[in-house]
Amino acid sequence: MTKKLLNPQNFKSPPVIENDQLGKYSKRKTVKFKTLRVFSEDEKTRIVVEGQSGQITIGQLCLRENITPEVFLSWSKEFLTAKVNNTVETVSNEDDKFRIVLEGLNGEFSVAEICKRENITQEEFLQWSRSFLNIVNLKSSRDTFRRNDSFHKRNEIRQHVGEEGLRYFESYLNLFSSNTRVFKDNSEIILTDTCNIEHLICLQKINDIRYINKFFEMINHKMKEGNIFIGCLESFTARKDRMSVYQLPLFNQVYFSFEFLVKRILPKLSLTKRLYFDMTKGNDRLLSKAEGLGRLVCCGFRIMDYKSINGLVYFVVQKEKEPCYDMNPSYGPVYAMPRLGKGGKIIKVYKFRTMHPYSEYLQDYVVNAYGYAESGKPANDFRVPVWGKFMRKYWLDELPQLYNFIKGDLKLIGIRPVSARYFRDIPKEMQKLRLTQKPGCIPPYVSLNRSGSVISVLQAEKEYLEEKIRKPYTTDLKYLIMALYNIAIRHKRSA
Repeated sequence: MTKKLLNPQNFKSPPVIENDQLGKYSKRKTVKFKTLRVFSEDEKTRIVVEGQSGQITIGQLCLRENITPEVFLSWSKEFLTAKVNNTVETVSNEDDKFRIVLEGLNGEFSVAEICKRENITQEEFLQWSRSFLNIVNLKSSRDTFRRNDSFHKRNEIRQHVGEEGLRYFESYLNLFSSNTRVFKDNSEIILTDTCNIEHLICLQKINDIRYINKFFEMINHKMKEGNIFIGCLESFTARKDRMSVYQLPLFNQVYFSFEFLVKRILPKLSLTKRLYFDMTKGNDRLLSKAEGLGRLVCCGFRIMDYKSINGLVYFVVQKEKEPCYDMNPSYGPVYAMPRLGKGGKIIKVYKFRTMHPYSEYLQDYVVNAYGYAESGKPANDFRVPVWGKFMRKYWLDELPQLYNFIKGDLKLIGIRPVSARYFRDIPKEMQKLRLTQKPGCIPPYVSLNRSGSVISVLQAEKEYLEEKIRKPYTTDLKYLIMALYNIAIRHKRSA
C-alpha cells in the first residue's frame, strides 16, 4: 500500500459497471422487494462505493439495502460521471484529512474511490498521506524519547540516592510523567526559563547553595499551587557521621566548636558574612534540619514529609502560597519573639536564641505533627538543640527580658507572654482573662511551685489572674517573694 501511495500512476479509476456484470441477480424475477424508501445522497454514495469495492456482491448489497439492481446501476453511473466540485465540498478540516488517509491506508476502499468520493485529487491524497506519516513517525519518536527520558530519570535518582531513595520518591511522584523534572544542581533550574514546571526534584544538597532563600523563591515562582518539590540537605548529625575527624575523642568537640564558629556564626554576622561567602562561595555550609525546613516554609512551601537516606535529609514539600520574602531573618544570639501583650497587642519579647534560625516558621508544623508535651512546650521539638535545653532549664535564655521590663512591656511577675498559636489553643475564658493583664518575666507556676504541664500552668495562671483582679496591689509582691524562695531554696527550674 505504501508503494501505491508514493506513485500516483498506480491509482486506477473505478470501473464502470455494466448490466452484464450484475450476473444472475439482474435476471431473477422471483426477488421481491419491500416498499422503497428515500435515500440521502450520502447513503447513495456509501452504497455505490461499497458495491464497487468488491467486498460484497452487488446482488447481496441490493437485497440488504432493499433496492433493485437497476437503481444501484443508476446511482453508480451518477457517481462515476459526477464532475469535480459538483456535489462534494473541498476538504479543509485536518481531522477529515487524516480520516481520509487512514481509510486509504486500511485498504477497505481503493484510493481512486476515496478521491472520487471526497472530491480530491490523487496528488492531494499523497500530500496528506506524507504529512500523516510524518506526524506518526514524530509521535513514535516522542514516545521513545519519553520512555528513554523516564528511564534516565529513574537511573539518575538511583545513582544518587539508591533504591531506598528511588522508592521514597516514587511514593510521592510519578517519575514516568513528563511533568516531573529531575535536576542535578541548581544551575540547571536557573537556566530553565519555563514557568510551568509541575513537579521538581533537585539532587544537589542545599548546603552548597549560596542564596538558599532565593533558590527556594525561584522554584516557588516556577511552580503552581499544589505542585511538589523534593530536595535534600546535610544536617549536623549526618555531617558528624560522615567526617572521620568527629570520631576522635575530645578532639571532636574542639573541632566542632571551631567549625561551628567559622561555618555557622561568621556567615550570620554582618561584619564577616561577605568575607565568608567570598572565600567559600557558600559551599559546604553547616545547616540544621530545622533551619532548612524553616526556610522552605518561609518561602511558601508546606512540609509533607522528610526522611533520612544515606546521610542526607530528603524533604517533600508542596507549594502552598507565595514566599514571605523575609528580608531580615533572625540569625543572631538574641531573638525577638512576637508575643501577645495586654489587650492583644503584639510585643517583641527578647531572649537568647535557643532554637535554630527560621525555627519560628515551624511552630504550626511541630504542634500539628506532635502536639504539646506535659511541660506545655511542643513535643518532639527538634528545633531546640542540647545547649538550648540547658539554657532554658536555668532561665539563662530569659535574661534579655530585663530589657522588656525596663521598656514596660513586661512585669517581673505575671502570666507568660505566649504566641498567637498557643493562645488559640487555650480555653476561651482564659483568653479573656489573659488579655486584661500585662505579661511577666516570672510565671505564676514558679511562684506556686507547680509542674510545667499545660494543665498545671493554666491552672496557676488562672489562680493568679483571679487573685490579681481581687487584690491588684499586693498580688505581684506576694508571688514575687514565693518565686524567689522556690528558685533559691527549693531549686525550682524551668519546665
